[in-house]
Amino acid sequence: MLKPLYISPLGKGGVDIGIQNITRSMQRAGHQPSLRRLSHLFNFAPMAAKLALGRNWWQGHDLVQARSRCAWALRAPGLPLVTTVHHIVTDPLLQPYSSPQQRLFYRLVEKTYDGLSVRLADEVICVSRYTQEQTRLTYGDRPTTVIYDGIDTEVFTPAPDFQRTNDLPEHPAPIRLLFVGNRTRRKGFDLLPKIMDQLGPQYVLYYTESFQGVQAAPPHPQMVRIGTPDRDGLIAAYRSCDVLLFPARVEGFGIVAAEAGACGKPVITTNASALPEVVNHGETGLLCELDNVQAFVQAIQELGEDPARRLQMGQAARERVASNFGYDVLARELAAVYRRALFGTA
Repeated sequence: MLKPLYISPLGKGGVDIGIQNITRSMQRAGHQPSLRRLSHLFNFAPMAAKLALGRNWWQGHDLVQARSRCAWALRAPGLPLVTTVHHIVTDPLLQPYSSPQQRLFYRLVEKTYDGLSVRLADEVICVSRYTQEQTRLTYGDRPTTVIYDGIDTEVFTPAPDFQRTNDLPEHPAPIRLLFVGNRTRRKGFDLLPKIMDQLGPQYVLYYTESFQGVQAAPPHPQMVRIGTPDRDGLIAAYRSCDVLLFPARVEGFGIVAAEAGACGKPVITTNASALPEVVNHGETGLLCELDNVQAFVQAIQELGEDPARRLQMGQAARERVASNFGYDVLARELAAVYRRALFGTA
């Protein structure tokens, strides 16, 4: 039985969800993980994190794991250090969608923090092959292990017989699209009104409010906001849509696409970054050229007009996520890395 200590400053989005999934998967596998949450301020000043953790904070644990922004500052006496790289902030694909202030912080601060963690950790985990390659290009050759973010496939499940439920706000359009993410250009939110302009009244797009607290009126009459759902509300939304539309420009993994697949829904997303590792084109969804609005429109119409194919893709998506991204896979692969760090063998 392993006793990892996970340390995670509070955040919003995939990184925060990822550490919760890691903790739950290890618990379900019979291990004894502990998760210590810290103020979000320690994302910017991780060198002060040990003060918040208190004396002898590492005792009773086998190893310490944290994201690459702060792991370098959390070395504990006598314990292996494991870090997870979720994405590379200086990734060229990301730069056009970051503000000048963000790019400056990424280049001067976060790149330094990430580099320290990659260099100092005993084991480096990357959440996709894409992230692994970006890590190599940025920080040079060193051994890393790909372990995909996990999905709780006992909770994220399809509705009975993969049938669409009715937990979204009522709308006369027969085909329901769903977008889950922040209202940012990186997530492709700016493309959604352009896509909806070319679809007829038979399509409606439901979308989440920003998980970063930014709210605004719907940018298109065929777009309906559904707030910021909790996990149960998100599962209900997945089950109530026909297709997940996710035109993101860059993703370190693509947890939204995996969650939708676990709920038995096909995904239309971008053929870029790590997203092709989650969605198999023509089997579990459709991949479109980056920023190609017309390609997204055609893909939506292709699936919108073929309910039998949507069902077939949704079933294949469920099988793929359960086989590759489930908690059992996540816990098994994490345990192998931990044993290698502790004993030199998996």
